[in-house]
Amino acid sequence: MTDRKPPQDCADMSELRQAIDAIDVELVKLLRDRVAYIDRAVTLKQANGWPARIESRVEEVIANACRTAEAEGLDPKLVEGIWRDMVDWSISREARDIPET
Repeated sequence: MTDRKPPQDCADMSELRQAIDAIDVELVKLLRDRVAYIDRAVTLKQANGWPARIESRVEEVIANACRTAEAEGLDPKLVEGIWRDMVDWSISREARDIPET
């Protein structure tokens, strides 16, 4: 994470937009890193004979994200929607290489 002004210290929309753009760059880099772990999961799941979707793990990931959101003062419903989309995308990516069982 980079040093940036708190939102209330941004004097104008230009400063605010610059901070938002910087956060977006950080988020994209984190998503890139997450995808690398998803790609590794394909190999490990194949070695164990596991399917791409493991429903108990999906719900665990969603619940963890929602708990974190709540602890951070963020709307858990917002996070749940984003995470469900992200997890569904990840499972679709895995399923390209993992046959259904």
